[in-house]
Amino acid sequence: MRDLDLLGDYLVRLRQEKLQQAHAQALANDEPARQLLYIQISAHEAELCNRIRDAVKVLVNDPGKFIEEFLRP
Repeated sequence: MRDLDLLGDYLVRLRQEKLQQAHAQALANDEPARQLLYIQISAHEAELCNRIRDAVKVLVNDPGKFIEEFLRP
């Protein structure tokens, strides 16, 4: 399960990286519409990282619950 913990750590870093990139891109662009677009895209990417990290935590703690929550239609 150590591998899954490492994956969780990676996802936290990836989330931070995406938010920092969005901030830099938004500041570098003069068009407010483009700034908003970069912020929205990065926020969605960061949220996806959080969702995956949370799912990995459930998988580590209770594979049955993971199957029930994430793999059942």
